[in-house]
Amino acid sequence: MAVFTNQGVDIAYDDVGAGTPILLLHGFASTRTDNWSRTGWYGTLEKTGRRVIAMDWRGHGESTASHSASDYSSKLLLADAVALLDHLGIEKTEVFGFSMGAGLALQLAIQEGKRIDQLVLAGIGGNMLDAERAPRFTENIFDAASADEISDPMAKGFRLYADQLGQDLKALGACVAADRSSLSKDDLFAVRAKTLVVAGQRDDLAGDPLALAEAIPGAKGELIPGADHMYLLTNGAFKGTVIDFLTGWL
Repeated sequence: MAVFTNQGVDIAYDDVGAGTPILLLHGFASTRTDNWSRTGWYGTLEKTGRRVIAMDWRGHGESTASHSASDYSSKLLLADAVALLDHLGIEKTEVFGFSMGAGLALQLAIQEGKRIDQLVLAGIGGNMLDAERAPRFTENIFDAASADEISDPMAKGFRLYADQLGQDLKALGACVAADRSSLSKDDLFAVRAKTLVVAGQRDDLAGDPLALAEAIPGAKGELIPGADHMYLLTNGAFKGTVIDFLTGWL
């Protein structure tokens, strides 16, 4: 593990392998280790000749945790990712994001333009384009005394997962409460990276990946049969799809 500091916030990251840089952005309530190392993605990507860079978002894992929602705006989260690339002297990179990390990866691709060569958006889909879609976390699930008090199955799953990883629950609660910049279909015309949008067939949180892919110029959309949100990263068909895309076979 390595750590760098961006405007007073310590960001923990791994930098392994050599070759084409790829920045991995984990999902909400997860960590770089659980999403990417435990699931075998470090080794898989290294075998394709890639330099794997994975960071913990602020408030997650081994990065600085604040309990103030104002510290988790999309602007600040993206600034951490850009600062990491600058810190490592990386002028051009691929980006692979999952769930919350995929949404931020998409915003990063719009913000950074030609700096991002290839983009993999996993665990998101057409639902992110629905402005009327109600937030799933209607309860303050990270202040509840017990996970048994949480009624929504998806919210309960995230809480149990955070508990399992020993996350700072107040920091995650602040992250949930932060203002998030949303994207419209018009915003997506600015994406210039070669893009893959992929989600599981049973992923109700993401929705249809093909619907999102259709809104991004030249993007490919793939639906993984039988896969859900929580276990997508370990799915063999998903791994094959992502590697085929990154190596030019898809």
